[in-house]
Amino acid sequence: MISFGKILFFPILFLLSLIYKILFFLDRSLKKKRTLPSSITISVGNFSVGGTGKTPFTLHLAKLLHSNFPNIPIVILSRGYGSSGKGTRRVIENSSATEVGDEPLLLKKNLPFAEVYVGSNRYDSYLQFRSENKIPTDQKVFALLDDGFQHHALNRDLDLVLLDCTKLSKMEFVLPFGLLRESYSSVSRANFLIASKFSGEWEVLLSKWIGKYKPSQTLRFRFSPQKLVPLSLGESEVSIKELTGKSVFGFAGLGNPESFYSSLKDQNLFELKTKSYPDHYSYTKGDLIQISEKSSGQDYIICTEKDGVKITSLIKNDMDFSNWFYLRLETVLENESKLISSIRNFI
Repeated sequence: MISFGKILFFPILFLLSLIYKILFFLDRSLKKKRTLPSSITISVGNFSVGGTGKTPFTLHLAKLLHSNFPNIPIVILSRGYGSSGKGTRRVIENSSATEVGDEPLLLKKNLPFAEVYVGSNRYDSYLQFRSENKIPTDQKVFALLDDGFQHHALNRDLDLVLLDCTKLSKMEFVLPFGLLRESYSSVSRANFLIASKFSGEWEVLLSKWIGKYKPSQTLRFRFSPQKLVPLSLGESEVSIKELTGKSVFGFAGLGNPESFYSSLKDQNLFELKTKSYPDHYSYTKGDLIQISEKSSGQDYIICTEKDGVKITSLIKNDMDFSNWFYLRLETVLENESKLISSIRNFI
């Protein structure tokens, strides 16, 4: 549904959307593209702003590549949106989320076999990665461009673009009138459409979308709650089944937190209270105190893993965090052998 404000300012927003489309087209058409040397470059992106499940998919893809091609190094190149650091930064497991960004830090914590580099110039980041890791000139590597579908400065071997299945019933428009970075027709540039957050209830709408926009190939990507991981040391992991009949306070700093809240609701809770923050939100100790006050009496306080990597550095002994957890997801990519087969062509 279109908000009253957007209807009121429709002429201005429509004009701005038109200007945005023109500038975007010129940037894509005129920008000179560079090729990352000795790499198999795979772009992972989306159509819309935030909340499509891109980070869980990038995790799944990196693990898939490592299991099938264990001798080929992997580097993830990110701009580190929302971070405060300057220049090219190598992400390590104890990096600060403020300096490198929450998503790059989450990726590194879950992918010890891969390197993650953050910087505004991904070509320079890639060269620094090869130099610091002493990778021979002729050694091929997998270079994953995080949020790369609209990144026009680099050539890529494969383009993967995510579609949020939970938004298929909504009308979407290009920025600033809507949340799309570019229209759905741009799927023609992608080698694979990744139907993210997929479940059987979206099959009819997804089939209609595929019939209309005709992507080259479509892979359905689903994820489900796996377990609760404690935010404080010394606590144990909890089975997701333990949430049945319990009261939960859920909070998230995501572009689209409704999928996270739905995952909690599906656990047959007694009660769910929620608090949403802006995407890539930088939490403070004051926020944690406020959450603790709002969740008084709740059995569990649960956030996303993306939020968890930022909150752990704020945890001190002056508060009780024994019932604070993040939700770990299990991911499944249907027919992933098709993707592996395409990648194998470049090796």
